[in-house]
Amino acid sequence: MALNLYEMDPQIYDDYIDTEIEKINFNKVFELTKKIADKNESVEILDFCCGTGIFPRKWLTKLNNIKYLGVDVNSNFIKFAKEKLKDKQFSFVIEDSVTFKTEKKFDIVLATSSYHHIKDEQKRNFLKNIFSHLKNDGVLIVYEKIVNSFSDKIEAVESGTKFYLERIKYMMKTEKLSENQLFALFNEQYLTAIRHEEYKVDFQHFKDDVENCRMKIKEHIKLWPKEDLFHNDKVGDFVFLIVKS
Repeated sequence: MALNLYEMDPQIYDDYIDTEIEKINFNKVFELTKKIADKNESVEILDFCCGTGIFPRKWLTKLNNIKYLGVDVNSNFIKFAKEKLKDKQFSFVIEDSVTFKTEKKFDIVLATSSYHHIKDEQKRNFLKNIFSHLKNDGVLIVYEKIVNSFSDKIEAVESGTKFYLERIKYMMKTEKLSENQLFALFNEQYLTAIRHEEYKVDFQHFKDDVENCRMKIKEHIKLWPKEDLFHNDKVGDFVFLIVKS
């Protein structure tokens, strides 16, 4: 059986999100979320593929006018999230983010490192599900790792491997990584290359999927890399602000 980060101790994933590069990315997501929350008396947030709940636990607890629902199919991650965050503002459910349904509409839908966990043939269904849960004036905030385009399995290996080699080298140069963090990084590289649990795509693919689901990218912010490592300015870590068309 292949080693799979998402089937192991949730603390490993939690530690990975605690790296400096991920903090920068989630800080930007929080900045955009807070900007919306500051303009409203109360805000309803739906978080698809919420993982271990580290984002609400370390960032969203700073906001006192929100009500949060986190959704993830991983029962171990949800159990971990519930144990770590017991505040009544926050709730978590074990559900598939592609098929999850509730009558409630939300001011903000979060999809932080979520889209790439959805198989390619289900990506548009995932985005359509987001659309159906978003208020007409609501905002979808997405954080995604975007790779170079590829046309077959061999090119997918090259694209995913190069992305993570550069990412890992950068992180090793700029911060001291724990064993858990290094394992998570190399495991993500492996899973991305073989396209198992990690189904990353290129910028245009993502944009086309968004527009197919009656939404549009209002703003995209590139956070890493600052230099032209990939000879393509549409490869790297991006935060997207997305609204209904």
